[in-house]
Amino acid sequence: MARPSHHAAPAAEAKPSEIDVYRETFLRYAGYSNELGEAFGPLLPRAVPFSYVVAIIYVVADTIDKSRKAYGGAKYEEDALTACALIEGLDALIWQLAASVALPGFTIHQVVAITVTLLESFERAGGAYDVVPTLVGLAAIPMIVEPLDELAEVLMEAGPRKLWGPYLDACRL
Repeated sequence: MARPSHHAAPAAEAKPSEIDVYRETFLRYAGYSNELGEAFGPLLPRAVPFSYVVAIIYVVADTIDKSRKAYGGAKYEEDALTACALIEGLDALIWQLAASVALPGFTIHQVVAITVTLLESFERAGGAYDVVPTLVGLAAIPMIVEPLDELAEVLMEAGPRKLWGPYLDACRL
C-alpha cells in the first residue's frame, strides 16, 4: 500500500491548490484494505479476497482519475496528448498495483504466516494466541509502507519506465 504522497508521473501531479481525493482524503484508506485483510486472515479468512477487491477498485479508480486529468487538461501538446495520457495512466496503474496491492499484500501475508509458524513451533497456537498473528500483521503495516513504496519506485525505474522512456520525449507541457 502506498503512502498518500506516492509517486505519479510528473504531469499527473496535482496543482498545489487542488486536492487529490484518492491520495489526500479518507478515500486513501481504501488502499490499505488488502493489508488489513491479510492481517485478519487467520481470524477472518473469507474476508481476504474481498479486501483485495476493495484495494484493486481503489487502484483502478485512481488510475482512471490520473488518466482523465492528463487527457482532459491542457498538460500536453495536442499531437502527443493521447500517448502521454496513456503512459501516465499505465505508470499510475503499475506503480499502484505494486506499491498498494502486490508488495504489501505479500509482505503482510508472510509476516502473518511466519508468526503462525513460530507460534505452532512453540506450541502456542490456539486460544488467546489466535489473535497474535493478526496483531503482528497490523503492527507491521506502518513499518512497511515507505520501504515498499521505494521498492516499487526502483522497480518502475528499472523496468517499465525504461521501456516507455523514449516515448516521453513527446510529452512536453
